[in-house]
Amino acid sequence: MQTQNRIIFLNRLLKGKRLLSLLLVVLTLCFMLVGCDGGGTESTQGYFGEPVTEYKPTSAELYCLEITTYTGPFVEDGKSEDVENVAAILVENRSQQFLDYATITYYVGGKIATFNVTGLPVGKKAWVLEKDKLQLDGTHSFEFLDCESVFKKDAVTSTTDIAVETEGNTVTVKSKTGNTLKNVCIYYKNVNSDGNYLGGITYMLNFGTLSPGQTVQKESAHFGENSQIVRFSFQEE
Repeated sequence: MQTQNRIIFLNRLLKGKRLLSLLLVVLTLCFMLVGCDGGGTESTQGYFGEPVTEYKPTSAELYCLEITTYTGPFVEDGKSEDVENVAAILVENRSQQFLDYATITYYVGGKIATFNVTGLPVGKKAWVLEKDKLQLDGTHSFEFLDCESVFKKDAVTSTTDIAVETEGNTVTVKSKTGNTLKNVCIYYKNVNSDGNYLGGITYMLNFGTLSPGQTVQKESAHFGENSQIVRFSFQEE
């Protein structure tokens, strides 16, 4: 009964802060943007330990398949600093729409663990790292608290209006339409060695305005052979 009351209290607390949480996620999305930094391709591969607890479902649309620990570059803040034994969950998008962003929370060892995931296509899975680098020692139990999600039904996951070529950390786009395209952006995620996306983070490259037939190049230290474009956005004049 005490555990149930604690979870109810925490759920109410979370709901009271729901708007602030969603705002913070949007700000996090802005922080995730990647421009032309001209650096070399970063290594973003890490490794995951054995499951530390049984899987805990989040919702019918977003499903947590596994909870474990992660050791390697911490990709969620864009800095890729090495961490050890950070809490990680494997999330699958089981809906029929592109996931724009979601915040998933658990109660772990007296603390609230928060996992932010963005840009997850239908049917895809991503390893999401706890945003504050919460470390696990194998003795913690996870109690599911809440899942706030926003889906983008009109997401453009492929297009014939833009041709994309990649080489190393360079991405080249070319307009294939007779109209001017404004605010041309591509969004991409990096794939871990097990075939799932690594991190809830989604990177963005902004190519500005493209006139008919125009080609523009951008470089990003985060882009490489393991990168996968998940969405396009632009406005057509």
